[in-house]
Amino acid sequence: MKNKKAFTLIELLVVIAIIAILAAILFPVFAQAKLAAKKTVALSNAKQLATANMIYMGDYDDALIKEYFGFPSGCNWGAVPWGTPGAFYSWRHAMQPYTKSKGLLQDPTNPFQAENFWTVSFDGQGVANANQYASSNFAVNNSLIGFANGECGGPYTPNGQSSLDILPDVAGTIIMVPNRSQWNDLKWHFGAVGFPGGVANINDTSWCITARGAATPTCPAIGNGPIHSAGKNSNFVWADGHAKARPYAQTLRTNDAVNDDWASNLSNNPVSGTPWTIADRQLASQNLFPEYR
Repeated sequence: MKNKKAFTLIELLVVIAIIAILAAILFPVFAQAKLAAKKTVALSNAKQLATANMIYMGDYDDALIKEYFGFPSGCNWGAVPWGTPGAFYSWRHAMQPYTKSKGLLQDPTNPFQAENFWTVSFDGQGVANANQYASSNFAVNNSLIGFANGECGGPYTPNGQSSLDILPDVAGTIIMVPNRSQWNDLKWHFGAVGFPGGVANINDTSWCITARGAATPTCPAIGNGPIHSAGKNSNFVWADGHAKARPYAQTLRTNDAVNDDWASNLSNNPVSGTPWTIADRQLASQNLFPEYR
């Protein structure tokens, strides 16, 4: 009677080692392919959001959207709290009729994409409901888009511009920004640290989001900045209605004496009271969060 041939222990170990090596090689490839697919969806959503914004402006005689509408007179935050019927709403709520769904405000590469991180966008007629909330994955460019329909003008809450006519380069100006913060707007220098009205340092958690039902904020990217970046690129929405991914650092245009991609010269440095300058942009480029370098 012949003995049945079987694998030796050495042969089994060799097979296991080969499988482990193949897994180590292939798993990162699968992860990269998954991330690439998410980036494609994110850019598609940004492009559709850009189109929705153009339709919005067309319906309102080319008027730019504002960060908030119907905000309390005098910018008194406590006078009319969220939940008061008919009080106020944000740009995200104003944009909803022009989007197919709230999903267009989402970025699948963003750590705050889940619905429990969605922020209030509408007063909700005094009753909390799903219509109050919207994804915060995009924010408006503070230099271009004014706060509270011009009712809260100041160094940190500028009136913004009424239309695109003021811009010398509409196609080269950002109107909406990929966002991983609790804020509805982002400023041009939020990719750097230590600037007035910006992020104090790389450990600053003021931009983090507190999930609904949670007691403390979530900071999934501590040490990084509030402008969301997947890899080195961020999906910006531009004022002429297109969307394009590019590194944040390039948007500062540190070799251009007048303009950057944010139209930062349309807003003032809150310390000096004068428009931001190329020297400010050059200094920001030296103090970037590590992810933007």
